[in-house]
Amino acid sequence: MPPWEHRGNIRVVSGGMASVVARKNKAGEITSYQVKWRLGGSASADWQTERFDDEDSATVFKEAVDEAGQLWPPGWVKGKGYIDQAAGDVDELRYRFDNWARECIGNRTGVSEKYREDCIRELETYLFPTFGNCDVRSAEHFSKATVSSWVNAMTKTYVWRGSKRKLMSPKTLKNLHGLLSGILKEAVIHEPPLRDRNPCDLTRLPRTDDDGIEDDEGEDIEFLEPEEVAGIVSCFNRPEDRIFVRMTYGTGMRWGEITALARSHARNPKPGVFELRVARAWKRGKRGTGFYLGAPKSKAGRRTVDITEGLWQELLDLGLAGMQRKALIFHNGQGERIVYSTFYERWMAAVAKAKERGLLPDWKFPTFHDLRHSHAAALISAGHSLTYVQRRLGHESIKTTSDTYGHLLKTAHKAALATIDAVLGIQGGNQEEDIPENIPVKNPGQSLYVAHLGARLLGFWDVEHAETTAERWAAERGGAVRVERMTCEWWIRTVGGEVGSNNGLKGVRSEVPHRAYIWEVGPAVYAADGSEVVADAGAHEPRGRWVWDFEDAYTEEPAHASAQWRPGPATETEARAWGPDPEAVRAAYATARANALRICSLNPAARSVEDGQQTLT
Repeated sequence: MPPWEHRGNIRVVSGGMASVVARKNKAGEITSYQVKWRLGGSASADWQTERFDDEDSATVFKEAVDEAGQLWPPGWVKGKGYIDQAAGDVDELRYRFDNWARECIGNRTGVSEKYREDCIRELETYLFPTFGNCDVRSAEHFSKATVSSWVNAMTKTYVWRGSKRKLMSPKTLKNLHGLLSGILKEAVIHEPPLRDRNPCDLTRLPRTDDDGIEDDEGEDIEFLEPEEVAGIVSCFNRPEDRIFVRMTYGTGMRWGEITALARSHARNPKPGVFELRVARAWKRGKRGTGFYLGAPKSKAGRRTVDITEGLWQELLDLGLAGMQRKALIFHNGQGERIVYSTFYERWMAAVAKAKERGLLPDWKFPTFHDLRHSHAAALISAGHSLTYVQRRLGHESIKTTSDTYGHLLKTAHKAALATIDAVLGIQGGNQEEDIPENIPVKNPGQSLYVAHLGARLLGFWDVEHAETTAERWAAERGGAVRVERMTCEWWIRTVGGEVGSNNGLKGVRSEVPHRAYIWEVGPAVYAADGSEVVADAGAHEPRGRWVWDFEDAYTEEPAHASAQWRPGPATETEARAWGPDPEAVRAAYATARANALRICSLNPAARSVEDGQQTLT
């Protein structure tokens, strides 16, 4: 059998699993020889090629490939040949993509060892087979054409997603492309530069929201309504699981964050204020080392999340008060980390039971992480801005929040419908200006942000100030709060004021209202004969609470004392004191009680005098 054969106009020299292909020009002249083989010898593996000027060199290389088991021969750099490290060519071998990539990943700072392992695994699986022996400096090896060809190959690659084998998702491909781009960027910014440009910047990737027409499950977010969450919760058998799910929905924390909460992270710093401090999260360690407690996902992930008094009470019901400072709040029953796979079984069982009971639609397949998404949806539907949602969820960038939840903004939907009506010439019933919510104000004279704090309205020029005020008010006082962007004309009509210099806009705030922690004592109540009326047993002890500068009890003075007659036929006189300094408040209270005893007999309800009401401060 001859060592070669003809395939059309190409003369192929074959042997083993690699082959030598003689390349000819249009005139039929041989211009080069190409060694071609499938990586690792698999019939479905990627094709690998190397070009030579003469047939003898190509044949020697082909035999080296066969000897290496259909892999690139050790020490070979595509387009350059063998690199002799002993001869001082170590830098040439360094610039081979597989070596350069490992070096780049190893030199990255601020990342975990688990991250490095994951990157190397992805490189070995999806990038080294194509680019492993290429030179990072070569514009031929790394070009728009070669990267685009790799992208197209990846779109046809099957991967395992859970128990199903599916085509690689656009999101996974985007992550792999980002890994390749980051490594080539290191070559561009190297001193001196190894490349003029990064070819990944020229590559167009598939849409990340397109999983194909046959992927009916996809990777879409499943937003749950509050009653659907309640339905799933009711289907858990264990009380601790029910509290765990409600707490996750109520805080929007990630799995690794909420399962890492310790007793020391649950705080009740002031009366009516309840919060959870996110300071750590469970991380997967190096292969074989298990999980460890590390920093949250990002710098913004280290945050304080306010919770309601109801959720705080559930933590107390769970035994929070009796826990050791470092004890995990949510654990496996033995004080150890909850294993996700074991809880996942209980989660799926509860979801299935909720569907059976008609508490959850059959077409919804929520994951545990969808509780976090549903928490964000609930905040947005209540009128909170994306900026507030970003801070609460711990997103590093507002773009992440906007890309994930921006479509939930009702005002954007309304504005789009209004635009369509305008184009079609349709006149809507309500022609009042509908200004998009929570967009930075470029002209404060035209619009402002209104914080609805129960029945109280506060106007702000800056959305951040309005959101911060509403957030704190809800945490301390509870009740419904929301922030809306309104026109100045609406504010004047609603709040009042005359057109001109005093047009109602002077009360619009340019900063967050000041607060003070005010201590209050009293009231002590006296009858006209000086006898003390029985009052609450704790009335004579200081009680503290946060007071805003728009409330009557706000003061920056150490203490105020008040003694005054009460209206009505009871002829009573009361004494009380308040201020930010508890010791000064106690002293002022003593003064107020003395003044009340002095004036109680002068109460006009008991004596016919015209002094009216007397107040001493």
